[in-house]
Amino acid sequence: MNDCDAKIAELRRRAMETLKSRRSSMQKMPAEDVRKLVEELQIHQVELEMQNEELRSIQYELEQSRKKYSDLYDFAPVGYLTLSEGGRIVEANLTAAKQLGTERIILIGKPFNLYAAENYRDELHLHLRKVFKTKHPHTCEIKLDGRSRIDCYVQLDSTYLLDSEGENLTRTTMTDISDRKKAEEKLTALAERLELSNRELEQFAFIASHDLQEPLRKILAFGEILGRKSGDKLNEDGKEYLSRMQNSAKRMQQLIRDLLKYSRVATRSEPQDTVALREAVMEVISDLELKIERLGANVEVFELPAIKGEKSQICQLFQNLIANALKFHGEEQPHIKIYSRRTDHDCRIFIEDNGIGFDEKYLDRIFAPFQRLHGKSAYEGTGMGLAICRKIVERHGGSITAKSKPGEGSTFIVTLPLE
Repeated sequence: MNDCDAKIAELRRRAMETLKSRRSSMQKMPAEDVRKLVEELQIHQVELEMQNEELRSIQYELEQSRKKYSDLYDFAPVGYLTLSEGGRIVEANLTAAKQLGTERIILIGKPFNLYAAENYRDELHLHLRKVFKTKHPHTCEIKLDGRSRIDCYVQLDSTYLLDSEGENLTRTTMTDISDRKKAEEKLTALAERLELSNRELEQFAFIASHDLQEPLRKILAFGEILGRKSGDKLNEDGKEYLSRMQNSAKRMQQLIRDLLKYSRVATRSEPQDTVALREAVMEVISDLELKIERLGANVEVFELPAIKGEKSQICQLFQNLIANALKFHGEEQPHIKIYSRRTDHDCRIFIEDNGIGFDEKYLDRIFAPFQRLHGKSAYEGTGMGLAICRKIVERHGGSITAKSKPGEGSTFIVTLPLE
């Protein structure tokens, strides 16, 4: 008998007792009063039957709601567990049972740490301790012991609960994060291989540069000896060949140095610190002082922000850009302006000059290694300066571009994140 039937039976019992108590008095009542009392009892009976039907309807709706809740609970995409303060499983849905590789009835009452991989059990213990001690939600990631499948990782999100009987419990959701963990492990392995590759590349670059520069030094040295001792014996063609040989050797040396600079931007890193950009620019201007004075150049430096970065690379960036502006000057005296504009998250640094400029259709080309817009005889260099600039800027999480027109100067725009 359910609760609804029990209540109806109790009402009938009370009604019968009332009728019995009134029976003696009813015998003394007039016939009209008896008739009215019978009618009243009949009305009460109908009301009770209607209430009974309403209660049955409510009971049915409650059963349907409970079934829906049960289905949502059991077949949710995450596992649901209720754990005691001792770490035992009090409740579990079907998803949790599947994740743990067993039946739900077997889970109840078992210590949850039996289903965690051995080297993750301490982490699970600390997770539960934090929840019960602080009574605040807490999250951790553990590996299961492989009953359900190999290398199954789950994220546990636990919330403290005090049940109606005063027992300390946790409501814990268990989300499968195996795919994410595998991706993270692949990324970690890739990063380790990349780090190893960078070290090997740096070592190779150092050895290659040493081995390549040594014969070049000999070519230059013997070329100088030949020119000094036998230069007057050479005809014009011989002197030109000797000059070309020495210039080519010098250019090869510079190419090797620039390649080393380019590779070291990525392979050699220093601790990042706060870099005051204006101070860095002023240091570069001081280093270029003789060239600036020789050209009669005017370099204006306005207020610049501080960023997080490697100072040596930031100085290299500005040295390349300022030297570029000095090299590609027009007929007028070089005039260079360096200023910035800030947003909430980053800053733009503008290096503006009045030089010869370039056609913007070559914009992508000028930042590529060994790319030149002008012949070697017109302007010295290896075509690596702006490639190094882009490498430095990208390594600092920024970007570099330029605006220009032939004969109207250039403006290089460096965007860097603020601290």
